[in-house]
Amino acid sequence: MNTIAISDLRTNLPLVISQTADKLKRFIITVSGQPKAVLISLEELESLQETAEVLSIPGILESLKESKKQARKGELVSLQELKEKYL
Repeated sequence: MNTIAISDLRTNLPLVISQTADKLKRFIITVSGQPKAVLISLEELESLQETAEVLSIPGILESLKESKKQARKGELVSLQELKEKYL
């Protein structure tokens, strides 16, 4: 992650916004040398919000861990089996 002083951010705002939006760069903004805020792209923010929403589902972490164990053991379900069961 890149660090930028707020004074440099003011001077280079269009460039920093462009790098954030187009290249998905992240910036820690400092004030008097202390980290105070983070600049991320809207795309990344939306992704983080979606992840937080999914992780807030009760029992989801346990289900994901169990699924990972099953996959390691080769206990897989084909797409066709899922279609037959749920469609």
